[in-house]
Amino acid sequence: MNLSATTFDLDNARACAVWSAAAYQQSTISDAATATYCVVHEDADCIIVAFRGTACIRNWVTDARFERITLVSGVDGSRSKVHKGFNAAWNAILTQLFHTLGDTANAHACKPLFITGHSLGGALAVLAALALQRNGFPIAQVYTYGQPRVGNGDFKRRYEAAGPAGSTLGDRTFRVVYEEDIIARVPHLPSLSDPYRHVGTEVFLPSFGVGELVINPSLWYLLASDAWGTYRAWLISKFAGALDPIMDHHVNNYVRALTNLPDKTSPLLS
Repeated sequence: MNLSATTFDLDNARACAVWSAAAYQQSTISDAATATYCVVHEDADCIIVAFRGTACIRNWVTDARFERITLVSGVDGSRSKVHKGFNAAWNAILTQLFHTLGDTANAHACKPLFITGHSLGGALAVLAALALQRNGFPIAQVYTYGQPRVGNGDFKRRYEAAGPAGSTLGDRTFRVVYEEDIIARVPHLPSLSDPYRHVGTEVFLPSFGVGELVINPSLWYLLASDAWGTYRAWLISKFAGALDPIMDHHVNNYVRALTNLPDKTSPLLS
C-alpha cells in the first residue's frame, strides 16, 4: 500500500477492491444476528479493514426501509442522522473491531488503517472510519465500491471535517462507482428537505471512455454514461436480461475494471 498517497491512488484502490471482494469469502469479525462481517488484515506497514456487503442486494433494494437515527446532536440544534440499519450493523461489531485493533488509549501506536468495503460494506466503512478517527486511530485512506448513501447533510459535514486541518476524512475518502451501478444512487429519501448525501470524493468508471477515471462527475456526465450504457446493453442483448443496473453492482466488476486500467491512469475532471 502507498502510505504517502494524499489523493486517489490507483494501486491502493485496486488492493482495497480485492480485499472488499475477499470479505465475501472470509471474516475476522462477525455478528450473525445482523449478518455483519469484517476482515482485518495486517501488513508490515499498515492494516486493512474490509467490510462485507449484503448477500442479496436485490432483496435489500426491494425490502429496505430508509429510516434514520440521530448519531450526534449539536449544541446549535443540528443533528447528524444516519441510516438506522447501517448504524445497527456497525454497532453490532464495533466493540470487536476496537478490541482487535487495540486499546483506544494506545490508538496512536496503531499502524495506519485503510478502511474499505463494497455495497453495504462501503456504508459500514464510512461509519467505522469516522468512529476510529474520533478515537485517535490513524486513517490513511478510505475506499468504497458501489456504496449507498449513509447519512444526511449534517453527517456529511461532520464526517468530511473529521481529523486535523488539511488531512480530514473528506480528503481521504474515495467512493468508486462503476458505470450504471444503481446502489450508489440510493437512498435519497426520507426527506427532500434533508436528503441522504454522499461523503468524500466520487471516482467514476464510465460506460464510455474505457480506461478512464472521472473525479466528481457532473450530472450531465452521469446521464451521458447512463444513455450509452443502456444503448450498449440493447445492442448486446436486445433487452434480454443484460439491461440491469443491479448487475453493474457486483464487486467483481469493480475489481476487474480497476485491474484493467493502465497503471499510469490519472483521474479526470468531467
